[in-house]
Amino acid sequence: PSTKTFAFQTQIRRGRFSVVRQCWEKASRRALAAKIIPYRPKDKTAVLREYEALKGLRHPHLAQLHAAYLSPRHLVLILELCSGPELLPCLAERASYSESEVKDYLWQMLSATQYLHAQHILHLDLRSENMIITEYNLLKVVDLGNAQSLSQEKVLPSEKFKDYLETMAPELLEGQGALPQTDIWAIGVTAFIMLSAEYPVSSEGARDLQRGLRKGLIRLSRCYSGLSGGAVAFLRSTLCAQPWGRPCASSCLQCPWLTEQGPACSRPAPVTF
Repeated sequence: PSTKTFAFQTQIRRGRFSVVRQCWEKASRRALAAKIIPYRPKDKTAVLREYEALKGLRHPHLAQLHAAYLSPRHLVLILELCSGPELLPCLAERASYSESEVKDYLWQMLSATQYLHAQHILHLDLRSENMIITEYNLLKVVDLGNAQSLSQEKVLPSEKFKDYLETMAPELLEGQGALPQTDIWAIGVTAFIMLSAEYPVSSEGARDLQRGLRKGLIRLSRCYSGLSGGAVAFLRSTLCAQPWGRPCASSCLQCPWLTEQGPACSRPAPVTF
């Protein structure tokens, strides 16, 4: 098979280093997504890292890889088509949403993260932009372009994440190696935003933000009033400044707050993320 097996159509997503187009498998007429990644010969090994991470993954909350093609200038990944809005815009479109809905999305992203970690893979880019809400409120984690093997000893440069400083874990900011708990920090940031419409660390500039991240200056008072004690405890644990103080994905999934069906606290008014 070759890329001629597919008919490429409109662009549906653009990243810093890739373009995603909708495509059709000609034989089956199945709608899929084609992620097209240009590369230079010296970057070939780095570009193939996403393919290596994706090729063995099978999980309901991860975009499925169907095929991959490598040319001298492009890597094309044929993926499950995940149609729908990104996580935060999806919530912002609603007149209100409940704490229970936030828990449901957190459970889904943690389930995907637990699976990745069990496969010795760190995602390292768990942001709203990489979480798509498809039919039936199903969350799909996409884009493993920054994924790293747990066995990889290389320390990731903080410059790699400079465009996403608000979600950057303190250990990356300090130039330390990435850990499974680095993904947990990102999930904690996403949880905080869903429960407050703000980032965990307030700042007036990049330097102020870095200082706040290093010191763990998380202001839980900015969250919506009436949050349950379980929600507050979840935020405290996942946003611990020291990675060893954060729970693993499996522990998060066993957290009573995520598994219980308690009273829901609805967001009081519409908000734009």
